[in-house]
Amino acid sequence: MYNNIYVERAKNILDGILVAAQRATTTLADKTACILLELPLYRTEGVRLQQEQRDVLQKHIQDVLQCNHVWCNGAGFASYAIPNTVREESGYWTLEWWRQEGNTIQYAQLEQNQEQCRRLDFRSFEWFRQPASRHLPVIDGPYVDYVCNGAYTITIAHPVLIGEEFAGVAAVDILVSTLDRLLLPVLGAIGKPALIINDDARVVTSTVPGVRSGSLLKGQDVNRSANREVPSLHLVILPSSHRAFVS
Repeated sequence: MYNNIYVERAKNILDGILVAAQRATTTLADKTACILLELPLYRTEGVRLQQEQRDVLQKHIQDVLQCNHVWCNGAGFASYAIPNTVREESGYWTLEWWRQEGNTIQYAQLEQNQEQCRRLDFRSFEWFRQPASRHLPVIDGPYVDYVCNGAYTITIAHPVLIGEEFAGVAAVDILVSTLDRLLLPVLGAIGKPALIINDDARVVTSTVPGVRSGSLLKGQDVNRSANREVPSLHLVILPSSHRAFVS
Protein backbone atom coordinates (compact mmCIF):
# COMPACT_ATOMS: atom_id res chain seq x y z
CA MET A 1 0.00 0.00 0.00
CA TYR A 2 1.03 3.58 -0.51
CA ASN A 3 -0.40 6.89 0.58
CA ASN A 4 -2.76 8.22 -2.11
CA ILE A 5 -2.90 11.64 -0.47
CA TYR A 6 0.78 12.20 -1.17
CA VAL A 7 0.47 10.74 -4.67
CA GLU A 8 -2.16 13.34 -5.50
CA ARG A 9 -0.13 16.06 -3.83
CA ALA A 10 2.95 15.14 -5.89
CA LYS A 11 0.89 15.08 -9.10
CA ASN A 12 -0.59 18.48 -8.30
CA ILE A 13 2.84 20.01 -7.69
CA LEU A 14 4.24 18.52 -10.89
CA ASP A 15 1.20 19.44 -12.99
CA GLY A 16 1.23 22.97 -11.61
CA ILE A 17 4.86 23.46 -12.65
CA LEU A 18 4.30 21.99 -16.12
CA VAL A 19 1.17 24.05 -16.80
CA ALA A 20 2.89 27.23 -15.63
CA ALA A 21 6.00 26.48 -17.72
CA GLN A 22 4.03 25.73 -20.86
CA ARG A 23 1.90 28.83 -20.36
CA ALA A 24 5.02 30.94 -19.82
CA THR A 25 6.77 29.69 -22.98
CA THR A 26 3.62 30.07 -25.08
CA THR A 27 3.11 33.65 -23.88
CA LEU A 28 6.79 34.52 -24.35
CA ALA A 29 6.72 33.04 -27.86
CA ASP A 30 3.65 35.11 -28.77
CA LYS A 31 5.15 38.33 -27.40
CA THR A 32 8.45 37.65 -29.15
CA ALA A 33 6.64 37.12 -32.45
CA CYS A 34 4.98 40.51 -32.03
CA ILE A 35 8.40 42.13 -31.57
CA LEU A 36 9.79 40.36 -34.63
CA LEU A 37 6.92 41.56 -36.76
CA GLU A 38 8.41 45.03 -36.37
CA LEU A 39 11.61 43.79 -38.08
CA PRO A 40 10.85 43.57 -41.81
CA LEU A 41 14.34 42.25 -42.60
CA TYR A 42 14.49 39.46 -40.03
CA ARG A 43 13.68 36.81 -42.69
CA THR A 44 16.79 37.61 -44.70
CA GLU A 45 19.23 39.11 -42.23
CA GLY A 46 18.38 37.38 -38.97
CA VAL A 47 16.85 38.66 -35.77
CA ARG A 48 18.93 41.80 -35.35
CA LEU A 49 17.15 43.55 -32.53
CA GLN A 50 17.60 47.23 -31.93
CA GLN A 51 18.24 48.22 -28.32
CA GLU A 52 14.65 49.41 -27.85
CA GLN A 53 13.33 46.05 -29.05
CA ARG A 54 15.85 44.16 -26.94
CA ASP A 55 14.68 46.11 -23.90
CA VAL A 56 11.07 45.07 -24.55
CA LEU A 57 12.02 41.41 -25.08
CA GLN A 58 14.21 41.38 -21.98
CA LYS A 59 11.33 42.82 -19.94
CA HIS A 60 9.10 39.93 -21.08
CA ILE A 61 11.84 37.42 -20.19
CA GLN A 62 12.32 38.95 -16.76
CA ASP A 63 8.56 38.85 -16.18
CA VAL A 64 8.65 35.09 -16.79
CA LEU A 65 11.37 34.68 -14.16
CA GLN A 66 9.67 36.94 -11.62
CA CYS A 67 6.25 35.29 -12.02
CA ASN A 68 7.67 31.77 -11.79
CA HIS A 69 10.52 32.28 -9.33
CA VAL A 70 9.66 29.14 -7.32
CA TRP A 71 10.76 26.78 -10.09
CA CYS A 72 12.21 28.79 -13.00
CA ASN A 73 16.01 29.16 -13.16
CA GLY A 74 16.37 30.62 -16.64
CA ALA A 75 14.36 31.97 -19.56
CA GLY A 76 15.02 33.44 -22.96
CA PHE A 77 14.87 33.43 -26.73
CA ALA A 78 17.14 31.76 -29.29
CA SER A 79 17.13 32.27 -33.06
CA TYR A 80 19.14 31.31 -36.08
CA ALA A 81 18.54 32.82 -39.51
CA ILE A 82 19.12 30.37 -42.35
CA PRO A 83 21.57 31.94 -44.79
CA ASN A 84 20.41 32.77 -48.29
CA THR A 85 23.78 31.74 -49.69
CA VAL A 86 25.76 28.52 -49.60
CA ARG A 87 28.14 30.05 -47.06
CA GLU A 88 27.11 28.82 -43.62
CA GLU A 89 28.90 31.68 -41.90
CA SER A 90 26.44 34.14 -43.44
CA GLY A 91 23.75 32.97 -41.00
CA TYR A 92 22.95 35.12 -37.99
CA TRP A 93 22.56 33.98 -34.36
CA THR A 94 20.54 35.60 -31.60
CA LEU A 95 20.54 34.47 -27.97
CA GLU A 96 18.82 36.49 -25.24
CA TRP A 97 19.04 34.57 -21.97
CA TRP A 98 18.50 35.56 -18.34
CA ARG A 99 19.06 33.54 -15.16
CA GLN A 100 17.66 33.69 -11.66
CA GLU A 101 19.75 33.06 -8.55
CA GLY A 102 17.74 33.52 -5.38
CA ASN A 103 16.17 36.96 -5.63
CA THR A 104 18.61 38.15 -8.28
CA ILE A 105 17.84 38.17 -12.00
CA GLN A 106 20.90 38.60 -14.17
CA TYR A 107 21.84 38.48 -17.82
CA ALA A 108 23.60 35.24 -18.71
CA GLN A 109 27.13 36.14 -19.71
CA LEU A 110 27.11 34.08 -22.88
CA GLU A 111 29.29 35.05 -25.77
CA GLN A 112 27.46 37.34 -28.19
CA ASN A 113 30.21 37.35 -30.82
CA GLN A 114 28.86 35.66 -33.97
CA GLU A 115 31.93 33.47 -34.42
CA GLN A 116 31.66 32.15 -30.88
CA CYS A 117 27.89 31.66 -31.25
CA ARG A 118 28.60 29.45 -34.27
CA ARG A 119 30.82 27.27 -32.11
CA LEU A 120 27.98 26.87 -29.62
CA ASP A 121 25.51 25.96 -32.43
CA PHE A 122 22.37 25.45 -30.34
CA ARG A 123 20.63 24.05 -33.44
CA SER A 124 21.92 20.63 -32.36
CA PHE A 125 20.16 20.84 -28.97
CA GLU A 126 16.79 19.08 -28.73
CA TRP A 127 15.13 22.13 -27.16
CA PHE A 128 15.87 24.03 -30.38
CA ARG A 129 15.91 21.27 -33.01
CA GLN A 130 12.48 19.82 -32.25
CA PRO A 131 10.53 23.11 -32.28
CA ALA A 132 12.43 24.16 -35.41
CA SER A 133 11.67 20.96 -37.33
CA ARG A 134 8.18 20.10 -36.03
CA HIS A 135 6.86 23.52 -34.92
CA LEU A 136 5.75 21.91 -31.64
CA PRO A 137 6.71 22.47 -27.98
CA VAL A 138 9.19 20.12 -26.34
CA ILE A 139 10.48 19.09 -22.92
CA ASP A 140 14.21 18.39 -23.19
CA GLY A 141 16.07 16.68 -20.39
CA PRO A 142 17.31 15.86 -17.92
CA TYR A 143 20.67 16.85 -19.39
CA VAL A 144 23.74 18.62 -18.05
CA ASP A 145 23.60 22.22 -19.28
CA TYR A 146 27.28 22.94 -19.85
CA VAL A 147 26.46 26.29 -21.48
CA CYS A 148 24.52 28.12 -18.76
CA ASN A 149 24.64 26.47 -15.35
CA GLY A 150 26.64 23.21 -15.41
CA ALA A 151 23.77 21.40 -13.67
CA TYR A 152 21.14 18.80 -14.55
CA THR A 153 18.38 20.75 -16.27
CA ILE A 154 14.94 20.41 -17.83
CA THR A 155 14.26 22.85 -20.69
CA ILE A 156 10.70 23.52 -21.83
CA ALA A 157 10.64 25.22 -25.22
CA HIS A 158 8.00 26.59 -27.57
CA PRO A 159 8.47 27.61 -31.22
CA VAL A 160 8.21 31.29 -32.11
CA LEU A 161 6.13 31.32 -35.28
CA ILE A 162 5.23 34.16 -37.63
CA GLY A 163 2.34 32.68 -39.56
CA GLU A 164 3.70 29.25 -40.49
CA GLU A 165 7.32 30.40 -40.47
CA PHE A 166 9.68 29.36 -37.68
CA ALA A 167 11.57 32.35 -36.26
CA GLY A 168 13.15 30.95 -33.09
CA VAL A 169 12.48 29.35 -29.71
CA ALA A 170 11.17 30.71 -26.41
CA ALA A 171 12.29 28.55 -23.50
CA VAL A 172 12.53 28.19 -19.73
CA ASP A 173 14.93 26.14 -17.61
CA ILE A 174 14.10 24.15 -14.49
CA LEU A 175 16.98 22.75 -12.46
CA VAL A 176 16.57 19.13 -11.42
CA SER A 177 17.80 20.21 -7.99
CA THR A 178 14.79 22.55 -7.80
CA LEU A 179 12.42 19.70 -8.64
CA ASP A 180 14.18 17.62 -5.96
CA ARG A 181 13.54 20.35 -3.41
CA LEU A 182 9.88 20.72 -4.36
CA LEU A 183 8.99 17.07 -4.90
CA LEU A 184 11.23 14.71 -2.91
CA PRO A 185 9.62 15.42 0.50
CA VAL A 186 6.21 14.51 -0.95
CA LEU A 187 7.51 11.56 -2.97
CA GLY A 188 9.25 10.22 0.11
CA ALA A 189 5.97 10.27 2.04
CA ILE A 190 4.22 8.05 -0.51
CA GLY A 191 5.61 4.89 1.07
CA LYS A 192 6.74 3.19 -2.15
CA PRO A 193 9.64 3.85 -4.55
CA ALA A 194 8.55 6.88 -6.58
CA LEU A 195 10.03 8.57 -9.63
CA ILE A 196 9.43 11.42 -12.01
CA ILE A 197 10.29 10.39 -15.59
CA ASN A 198 10.12 12.05 -19.00
CA ASP A 199 8.37 10.79 -22.14
CA ASP A 200 11.38 8.59 -22.93
CA ALA A 201 11.30 6.97 -19.46
CA ARG A 202 14.43 8.84 -18.36
CA VAL A 203 14.46 9.54 -14.64
CA VAL A 204 14.26 13.17 -13.59
CA THR A 205 14.11 12.67 -9.82
CA SER A 206 13.68 9.59 -7.69
CA THR A 207 13.37 8.19 -4.16
CA VAL A 208 14.95 4.89 -5.28
CA PRO A 209 18.41 4.52 -3.71
CA GLY A 210 21.17 4.62 -6.30
CA VAL A 211 18.90 5.70 -9.18
CA ARG A 212 20.20 8.97 -10.55
CA SER A 213 18.81 11.60 -12.88
CA GLY A 214 19.18 10.38 -16.46
CA SER A 215 18.80 6.67 -15.68
CA LEU A 216 16.47 4.74 -17.97
CA LEU A 217 13.45 2.94 -16.51
CA LYS A 218 12.97 -0.19 -18.60
CA GLY A 219 9.58 -1.62 -19.48
CA GLN A 220 7.74 1.66 -18.81
CA ASP A 221 5.57 2.67 -21.76
CA VAL A 222 5.01 6.39 -21.27
CA ASN A 223 5.60 7.65 -24.79
CA ARG A 224 2.99 10.06 -26.04
CA SER A 225 0.55 8.44 -28.40
CA ALA A 226 -2.89 10.04 -28.64
CA ASN A 227 -1.60 13.61 -28.34
CA ARG A 228 1.96 14.05 -29.56
CA GLU A 229 1.69 17.82 -29.22
CA VAL A 230 1.75 17.82 -25.41
CA PRO A 231 5.10 16.77 -23.88
CA SER A 232 5.00 15.91 -20.20
CA LEU A 233 6.69 14.48 -17.12
CA HIS A 234 5.16 11.54 -15.29
CA LEU A 235 4.92 10.22 -11.74
CA VAL A 236 5.57 6.47 -11.47
CA ILE A 237 5.12 4.33 -8.34
CA LEU A 238 7.14 1.10 -8.31
CA PRO A 239 6.93 -2.15 -6.37
CA SER A 240 9.55 -2.24 -3.63
CA SER A 241 11.48 -4.98 -5.47
CA HIS A 242 11.67 -3.16 -8.82
CA ARG A 243 15.14 -3.31 -10.39
CA ALA A 244 14.44 -2.51 -14.04
CA PHE A 245 17.00 0.22 -14.61
CA VAL A 246 19.86 0.76 -17.01
CA SER A 247 22.34 3.62 -17.04
